[in-house]
Amino acid sequence: MDLAASSMPGDLSQWIMKHYDPEILQIVIPERGKIPVDAASVRRIWGLPNRGRKVCFEN
Repeated sequence: MDLAASSMPGDLSQWIMKHYDPEILQIVIPERGKIPVDAASVRRIWGLPNRGRKVCFEN
């Protein structure tokens, strides 16, 4: 399946952020399991580069 999109629906992005656990780098789906979300999986799935400046997650 070859799908293309230039944006993500707001409800989906909010659901993902609600279920993402940054300590274990996974999306935790209640009663279904976990999906790993690390630099390697993002690069493999979306083809995004894994280089450049690090992102600061803390203020």
